[in-house]
Amino acid sequence: MRPPKQPQRADVEPEDRVYWDRAVRRRTGDPVPETYDLGAYFGALMTSPPLCAIASEMGTFFRNAGNRPHTYSHMQRELIDQVFAADWKTNVVAHFHIQDAVSTGMSIKTIRAIREGHEENLSPEDALLVKYIRQVISGTVDDETYAKVEAVMGSERGIVEYTGFILWLNWIMRMMQALNTGTHSDAVIDKLIDDLESGAVKPADYRIGTSTPMSRYDR
Repeated sequence: MRPPKQPQRADVEPEDRVYWDRAVRRRTGDPVPETYDLGAYFGALMTSPPLCAIASEMGTFFRNAGNRPHTYSHMQRELIDQVFAADWKTNVVAHFHIQDAVSTGMSIKTIRAIREGHEENLSPEDALLVKYIRQVISGTVDDETYAKVEAVMGSERGIVEYTGFILWLNWIMRMMQALNTGTHSDAVIDKLIDDLESGAVKPADYRIGTSTPMSRYDR
């Protein structure tokens, strides 16, 4: 049955408890409790404690990268969520990451342009990044696009990290879909966008999770 049920510490093999502790410690700090609810996604991953711990730490790396210069910004990171949600017609991360995107400074116009297929309304830089995101996923990156994106990122490290996050988010979202860890309807997401645009909903600060042990977004 999906999603897999999360094991607690006593349920995992003794040699795997160090990984259980690593994943849970990011939420709780020390001392690590014997029982803890990691939520649907990380709870499902915890059926393999080493995989859960690695995934948790990878998420922290990619989410924190935008705190440094010469790599992708937090807004550029959030652009990837918008592209995948639109292209794959899935809302598995949309509810949180549309709010995060707005918090980073992304306009509702940009979110709507991608979600509603009006990409002629994108800025030249956003259009370039959207093109590159799709090229990475399809395995069709060309030299000209790569060079332009590297210039936007500001370093070779930056484009390598951005490419890595494109592929990491691909892994995350496909895992969420396969494990059936939950989603929202289009109606819920469309209302959220309307409410963000009108000011009826104020997005939480995206920086929650970029300097604290675990993001509320479980990525």
